[in-house]
Formats: sequence, structure tokens, C-alpha cells
Amino acid sequence: MLRFRQIASTYLVLGSLSCLACAGPPPNIAILRAPDGATLPQVAVDTADTVHLVYYSGSMSFGDLFHVTLPAGVASWSEPQQVNSERHSVSGVGPTDGAQLAIGPDDRLHVSWFHRAPPQFYYARSNHTGGFEPQQTLSRKIEGGVESGPTLTIDPEGSVYVFWHADPVEDAKRRVYMTVSRDHGTLFDVPRAVNQPEAGACACCGLRAVTDIQGTVSIAYRSAGDNISRDMRLLTSTNQGGAFSERLIQPWNIGACPVATTTLSAGSNGTVVAWETQGQIYLANTENLARATPAPGVGNFRRKNPTVAVNRRGETLLAWGDGPGFQSGGTLHWRLFDKRGRPDGQEGSAPTPIPLRSLPTAAARADGSFVLVY
Repeated sequence: MLRFRQIASTYLVLGSLSCLACAGPPPNIAILRAPDGATLPQVAVDTADTVHLVYYSGSMSFGDLFHVTLPAGVASWSEPQQVNSERHSVSGVGPTDGAQLAIGPDDRLHVSWFHRAPPQFYYARSNHTGGFEPQQTLSRKIEGGVESGPTLTIDPEGSVYVFWHADPVEDAKRRVYMTVSRDHGTLFDVPRAVNQPEAGACACCGLRAVTDIQGTVSIAYRSAGDNISRDMRLLTSTNQGGAFSERLIQPWNIGACPVATTTLSAGSNGTVVAWETQGQIYLANTENLARATPAPGVGNFRRKNPTVAVNRRGETLLAWGDGPGFQSGGTLHWRLFDKRGRPDGQEGSAPTPIPLRSLPTAAARADGSFVLVY
């Protein structure tokens, strides 16, 4: 078990908005480091405005997941609790590894991850005493061709959806799979493919899921239909995973796996998605994917691994890493967008780099402020 060490945090209070038409003061952004130099953080906020953080600790090949909290008005992370009940059952090679975190309508935490030896997908949920129940194996077989972790989301009824892509075949023939629990994570059904067979799936690229307040489930993933194009695509279900429609977000003809991630956040103005194409980060509302907005400015290296969060006013925080190579975490940069999706002039960066093989994560708090962890 990692010993607790007080986080080193920097709180940035932003200046007044330059746009006179914008109502209210700009949101505060708390820039935090994950405890003890940990990597692959994932953050979420519950209904009590407590920040929950799950992070990875270990070698590139195997390690463990830990959970800490930061209640409103508290300046330091709690003592860590281990998430995975089987030690060293988590992979941490790069930004598509680690865990994904979601909070249900009852404030229960749900976590999914994978391990390469053997290649399988796992899940655990919090109990009512501050810890986690024993982990479950979601895979019904030894998975082939696994190079990226799963993602999960919870709908307003408490159904838990977990998605991943796999199969020991070329990327053009891989599929995106879904398994669902209708009893808040007690039992999961048999995984089934949900994307179009001809779309494929980019083996070493991440995918991300989110559910809005109406219960619409959205999944962003990178396809590989002809082993050349590595397009961003969006799967959407309005009937609790019964059926999915599929749309193109943005094409990228690269002919190789770019080891890229994506992110989603559901807010008052709909669901927003962020992704990388050719070293640039883009942001769009899923209702208008044709109006993608590139992250302003020019990166020194490859812009990658975006994270996005939308607050109660519809303002959006977009953050990413800027650095050479997929193993470099790079320099943390962030930018704010107003409720109409326009850059509002507020931007910043962090003085210390994102750890190797890691990425940033963001969430909105009840007062409209943001927390950004790296």
C-alpha cells in the first residue's frame, strides 16, 4: 500500500471575462498532482461535491489501482484505498492503460480496467464501508489482441455499461464490445459487439463512454476499417444499449496505430467529445460534429491525450499534453470555452511535466469550478 503524502497543488483564480455578454465570474480551476507521483489518474465528483480520484501505481507491466478523495473545503487527499483485490492485476504501459471511473446515481463508485497477463477485463465497485468489493472478471474468455483498456458509464437508472475492443485479428476486423449490468454492477450479461463490422477498431487507441441525463449512451472510439484510416467515430444508444447508431467524428488517414485517446463529457448543452487528429486536439458537441473546434494556438510537439469537463453553466474545460512520443506525458495545457463552445480567452499551463506514460483528467464541481489532475 502506498503511504499517503500530501499533494502539492496550485490553485489558479482566473481574472474577469473579456466578453461582457458572458454572465457571472469565470470558473476557478484547481490544478492538482496525483499522490506520490502516481500515473494514469481518473477523476469524478459525486453529489456531495467530493472529488474521487483513481490512479495507477506500479511498473509498466503490472501494478495496482488506488482510490483517494478530496471533499469540498479540504486541501489534501485522503489515505489511499486499493481498488483491485488481486494484487498486480492492472497494466500501466501507457495512456490507454490504467482504469476508468464512473459514479452512479447512488454515489457508488464503479471502476474498470484490464491486465495483459492474462489479457482480460475487470470491474470493481465500492462498498458501503469506504472500500471496494472483490473484483469481477468481465471477460468470458482469454481475450486476444488486447492493447487498450475498457471504459464504462452509468445511466440514470443505475445500469452499468462497460465497453472495450478486442480480438486476435487485424485491426480492420476487430470489434467494440459491450457488457451491461442492470442491477448496479452485481451481475453482467454476455459481451456482444456493438459497432459496425466494417469499421474495425484501432488496437492501441483508447475509447471513452458517457451517459447524459436523458440516458443516452455515447461511446467515442477510433476505427480501422481498412487498416489505413484511423477515424474517430461515435456510437450512440437511446434505448439502454439495445441498439446503436454510428457516425463519423473526423477522418485520419495514417496507416498505423497512433496510440491516441479520446474523452467525453455530458453537460447542460449536450455531450461534448474531444480527440486528437494529426497532433492537434479538437472539441465538438455531438449534436454538431461538423463544427469541430481545434485547440487554439500551436503546440511545440504533438498535442495528445485530451480531457474535457462541462460545468453546470455549460462552460467547458479542455486540457491536454504537449510532448514528443507516446510515452512522454508532455506539458499540461488547458483552455476554457464558453457555453456556446467559443474560446473565452482563459488558458494556462503547468510548471511541471505530466509523468511519463500518463495523462491529465478533469471534472466539474457543484459551484461550476473545475478540478484538473495530472
